[in-house]
Amino acid sequence: MIVVTVFSGFAIVWMQQQISRTAQRSQQVESEITEINRRLSYVNEKIATIHQPIVLQSKVASTLRPSLENQIVWVRERKATSGRTYATILPYSRSSDLALMNLAGQP
Repeated sequence: MIVVTVFSGFAIVWMQQQISRTAQRSQQVESEITEINRRLSYVNEKIATIHQPIVLQSKVASTLRPSLENQIVWVRERKATSGRTYATILPYSRSSDLALMNLAGQP
């Protein structure tokens, strides 16, 4: 009976220590999650600010102009090593083999 009582006492102390360690680890994980959520909110706020129309417009205000009614824009593509396709930046350039069409119906 004494042996069972001693082992039960040790088991209770061990269980309390395990519960205490688990509670401390849970608090650490909760604080890490809170910090990650705070950083994520900051990044989301920065992305939202950058993607506002007024900010985007201010970045390209000097390079954009309205298109003409009969304007044709040709884009030359190039492949990058990453597999993505990019357009080369040659604004308002025409190819020498471009067949110009009169869309207004005039000869």
